[in-house]
Amino acid sequence: MQSPVQVVMLLRPKTRADLLAASAFTSLVFTATPFLLPAVAEQYDVSLGAASLISTLQLSGFVAASWLVGRIFDPSRRLLAASIIMAAGFNVASALAPWFTALLAFRFLGGVAMAVIAWLGWQEVFGDSDRMGDVAVIGPVVGIVGAPLASALAESSGADSVFVMLALVALAPLLIRGPASPLAANAPRKADRSRAVPVTRLILLCLGTLTLGGSAVFVFAAAIGVDNVGLDPVVVSLAFSANAALGIPAARYRGHRPFAGLWLLGTAAMAVIVTNVTIGAIYWLAIAIWGLAFWSGVPGIFKLLAERSVNPADRAGDAQSIMAAGRVLGPLLGASLIETGSTEILGIIAALLMTTSAVTLTVIELRVPPRENSG
Repeated sequence: MQSPVQVVMLLRPKTRADLLAASAFTSLVFTATPFLLPAVAEQYDVSLGAASLISTLQLSGFVAASWLVGRIFDPSRRLLAASIIMAAGFNVASALAPWFTALLAFRFLGGVAMAVIAWLGWQEVFGDSDRMGDVAVIGPVVGIVGAPLASALAESSGADSVFVMLALVALAPLLIRGPASPLAANAPRKADRSRAVPVTRLILLCLGTLTLGGSAVFVFAAAIGVDNVGLDPVVVSLAFSANAALGIPAARYRGHRPFAGLWLLGTAAMAVIVTNVTIGAIYWLAIAIWGLAFWSGVPGIFKLLAERSVNPADRAGDAQSIMAAGRVLGPLLGASLIETGSTEILGIIAALLMTTSAVTLTVIELRVPPRENSG
């Protein structure tokens, strides 16, 4: 259960091991979700579009909690432990849910717990290029193992087995002894939060639009690979592993990332390819390259946001919240078009959303200099 974090440790991270392990769990949940949709649809006798509501509700909880947690709580190890235990409990409850509506409620509450964990991880490092790479690389590292594992479990044993696995992984960070120092000892307390200035609001809007377009396609990408392209679920899961593997060096890179927004033009192009091709090899390569483009761009956009913020740590929760909001609306957009058989149009709309945001972020980087007191 701790192997993804052990792999990250080989990369010599400078961030707390307990936070990295907790971040690995949240990444695993998001990695597993696309592979849960067909199993949930079959188990509860609902359509694929309806099954995608587990992602929507999970992310709705994530949005609400990401926006509020930094305004209500100060970072603490006690808060980390409580959110980990809650996350494990709601995954167990999801495995035992007797009705689809109950499952949706538990996924919402699980999203709340994951948001607290994600906020604790990102507020610790936001604005620090070296340590942001430590947290960013967790997602692709977990994806290498998580995608095939979630696919195999869902295919062989159903959705409940995946939720049980997630509950066990959630508890792993409690077994890791973190440093004695408090979380974000030098970060401003909730009473000292700063407001977002206009340029940071625009950057946040672009982040939300990017994830809206990307998630509209990506959450259905596994189902598209099986149903439209005709690939075996195991082959599709290996494409997701390749997506994660290519993202590792991109997320881990510690150097300067000029014009990070332009990398997201790559994800826009891959969205069009994934939703329009029927050749397995091209689909597979598009999913893989998507990971490289995404993780080459997003950490640089976080840096862009941090450098133009009054206090970078204050925007960590905002960034997670607005990106999660995009992931809430994305599956709804995707489901509405897939249910009507408009998969190709979905890819074009998603690409337009991502392209607009990528170009806007590039213009901001060129025209708006960093604040002198950023970081």
